Amino acid sequence: MDYLLKPVSPERLSAALARVRERLGRGERSASEGAIAAARPPEGRAHRVLVRDGPRVHVIPVDKIDYVQAQDDYICIRSEGKDFLKEQTLAETEASLDPAVFVRIHRSYLLNLARLVRVDQDERENRVVVLTDGRRLPVSRAGYTRLSALL
Repeated sequence: MDYLLKPVSPERLSAALARVRERLGRGERSASEGAIAAARPPEGRAHRVLVRDGPRVHVIPVDKIDYVQAQDDYICIRSEGKDFLKEQTLAETEASLDPAVFVRIHRSYLLNLARLVRVDQDERENRVVVLTDGRRLPVSRAGYTRLSALL
């Protein structure tokens, strides 16, 4: 709605705040607010994930994500055969994604249900999911309960 440069005078700050109050009173939205609304719909679910890689920013459509894996204070997003590392927690990522599409199958994994081919048991009777690309991910008991509820 406005852009202030340092040093900011009290008069300039007052004028900027008045402009914001006026626009909010009329229900106007700025172009940047419209862009944010397009990226994150009213229910708060993301359509895209942005990952900074040095000077580049990768835009990953949510429907292209295979799974998300926790790695300490980072997450590894697997999409279209590539891994993208992002400084974010798995809990924050889970909260931003649609729970009808992404399920927490393990304390370290969020799975896109569209990538699920089958659920197997290994030789020790632990469950694993098999993805469309053949990858196998572990499934905890609680994760299997959540997964079963969505299938």
